[in-house]
Amino acid sequence: MSNIKAGVVVVTKFCNSESKAFSAYIDYIDRKDAVRTENAARYNLYQDYMGNPEKTTGLFTEYRDIQTPEDKADLKEIFRQAQNKGSLMWQTVISFDNRWLEKNGLYSAKDEVLDEERLKGITKSAVHKMLEKEGLQNAVWSAAIHYNTDNIHIHIATVEPEPMREKKMYVQYRNREVNGKTVREPVSDHAGNPVMKAEYKGRFKQSSIETCKREMVNQIINERENNLKINSILRDSILRQKREHPLSKDKELCQMFFNLYKSMPDCNRNMWNYNNPVMHPLKAQIDEISICYIEKYHKEEYEEFQTMISAQAEKYREAYGGESDYAQGKRQDLFTRMGNTVLKEIREYDKNERRNIRGSQMTPDRNTFPDGKKEKNEQQHFRRTQGHQLAAAVSRLKRGLKSEWEKSRLRREHEQLIEQSLE
Repeated sequence: MSNIKAGVVVVTKFCNSESKAFSAYIDYIDRKDAVRTENAARYNLYQDYMGNPEKTTGLFTEYRDIQTPEDKADLKEIFRQAQNKGSLMWQTVISFDNRWLEKNGLYSAKDEVLDEERLKGITKSAVHKMLEKEGLQNAVWSAAIHYNTDNIHIHIATVEPEPMREKKMYVQYRNREVNGKTVREPVSDHAGNPVMKAEYKGRFKQSSIETCKREMVNQIINERENNLKINSILRDSILRQKREHPLSKDKELCQMFFNLYKSMPDCNRNMWNYNNPVMHPLKAQIDEISICYIEKYHKEEYEEFQTMISAQAEKYREAYGGESDYAQGKRQDLFTRMGNTVLKEIREYDKNERRNIRGSQMTPDRNTFPDGKKEKNEQQHFRRTQGHQLAAAVSRLKRGLKSEWEKSRLRREHEQLIEQSLE
């Protein structure tokens, strides 16, 4: 860790409303994460610096995660209106040395696991303070976490729906090709004087950028011990799961799991993801499995969770005015995570089932064994194997659900500690 030069780097650039990067970002707001990842160069002013991300997470804003098509459409319209009214678009990149994140308990290189929710929370606080210092309290921003080998980074795009930024007179420039190279030169009028134009002030003060960086660093370092403790607890809880809750108590969970498997759409298995549109008709069935698990093993904790997030939502309502979707967002986050745990096990079960079916098709024909004993033995073996695999799948599912519940509980406890320290 001694050669870590900077754990956090914050940089900001901007482009005007006529820029191709501005239009490209709007175009990709409502695209799938993979599409935005593949086309990052079209809207990323830092392509030469950041390189191509390995993947991009879903968009989030100061107040919510952007998940549904309606959320994306609303955000896209805000950015489009800002562009039509001549707003600048500021692009901020907060880049991390992955080793520094790991040292402070937010990242595991071995498992390639990042505490995205905690990092999002810290980002919201840091960006809010930076924009406040720049006088952009009315600005709207969206962000996504980009994964790179050496530097996980957060890409933030900010606009003013109603431009209120100060205007200044700036010299106008144009690009010209000279000997195969692009040269930027000032535009002159007929008298040879530089052409000036009133434009919104784009450059952020260095002190504002430092405010953002300082907030990120302080929160991450101050929470280091808690983060490391959480990671330790998670590892211990995963090990304990192997000794808890025998499958004999979970016949209901077994049946629900198998019914869901029989209802899965026949499509590319990579599409078996909770938030994929193809899974929308089965969301209620997936949530039913999560609810069944919670009712059996975490009923009191879930009731406490409901009370806690409702109280926090009321605090946000009082602080910001209007209705808060904080509680609904937290519930949705919990069921999304648990739902993806269910579907991960469904995919694994399906893979084993298809492998067994291919194996059973290779068994000898009935005519080879007139008495049918061989075929009967093969069928009995297949049914036993299928039963064992279902039992094993549900056992793994429970471990996964317990792990997600523990992570969710620890995140809530951690957020409470932070909120109490700020009161």
